[in-house]
Amino acid sequence: MLIKKRTSINIMCDTVHALMMREIKTRFGSNRLGYFWAIAEPVAAVAVLGIIFTLMGRSSIANIPIALFLFTAILPFNLFKKLLTQLSAAVESNKGLLSYRQVSAIDPVITRILIELATYLVVYVLIFGFMAWLGFEVIPYDLLGVLAASVLVAITAIGLGLMFCSAVTYWKDAGKVVSLINRPMFFMSGIFFCAPMIPPQYWYLLDWNPIFHAIELSRDSFFSVYVTPVGSWVYLSVTALISFTLGLSIFQLSRFRFIRT
Repeated sequence: MLIKKRTSINIMCDTVHALMMREIKTRFGSNRLGYFWAIAEPVAAVAVLGIIFTLMGRSSIANIPIALFLFTAILPFNLFKKLLTQLSAAVESNKGLLSYRQVSAIDPVITRILIELATYLVVYVLIFGFMAWLGFEVIPYDLLGVLAASVLVAITAIGLGLMFCSAVTYWKDAGKVVSLINRPMFFMSGIFFCAPMIPPQYWYLLDWNPIFHAIELSRDSFFSVYVTPVGSWVYLSVTALISFTLGLSIFQLSRFRFIRT
């Protein structure tokens, strides 16, 4: 009886699948209520900000309903935040498994990328499906543009996440820097405001931020009534490419330290 030899791809797929089952059970718990929090976080943020705007007497921003205006920003930002946070700790959290010959340093990284992208897609569809049921117009004006903005956000976050994942092997507190980045980024990425609300002479304070560009471009693609004055596909694409290239290169150079440290 011939035994089929497993290729390296087969081994990686099996390893990633096993790590994914372990990661999902650890993160979301054994009960299904754990998945609820993936939806509750962005909904709670929109609810709080929506109440604040309502108390201020505003029902729309740039002719866009408040809820849709906020969701089109909070969801991409959460994708960036979750990927950056999870990837920066991907290897450190699974270091004990690297002693097994079948597990390589890139496997937990791939696992967490797949989980975050799948979670983002499911949450996006569920939230906007519910908004459509409430009577909101949720069909994007330019679906490809919305997808492109999300993809570029993910690529940027993956690149930065790989850099911090490697940095942890040299400096254990590097992961804490991620929290320091995420907090101010929430206020500087255009989640509860848009570029036309800011005087043009102050745009330079924000247009260095690729996530601000991504959110502006996401709204520009989602709503026909909104045209971003600052969002640049070129800047966002170049930033994503540089981030991903640097992150992958640094991760590759640090691959032996993941096992030794």
